[in-house]
Amino acid sequence: MNLKELQQEVNKRWTLQCGNPCHKSADPGHALVHMTKALGKIASAFNDAEHEQREVRSDEVGKYLADLVICAARFAQDNIDLDEACLRRLAEKFTLNV
Repeated sequence: MNLKELQQEVNKRWTLQCGNPCHKSADPGHALVHMTKALGKIASAFNDAEHEQREVRSDEVGKYLADLVICAARFAQDNIDLDEACLRRLAEKFTLNV
């Protein structure tokens, strides 16, 4: 699945969540709340690993990284093509010297 397909799937599913009592809202602002929560959980996992002098485990952060991508797709809705935006940003940040 590429980012464009992911974004389409997320937006299709997210709109069905309006009746979900856990979400109460399916707007982009709510997606931003979930992105912020996910970042906090990732930071916490890194902090714990640092204090325990160990590497961060993938099982500690994997689902939260996925939440960031999924919620970013919803935050962008149909206003931003994340596939195209990521390709442009990748080219800007990591130029190839060929």
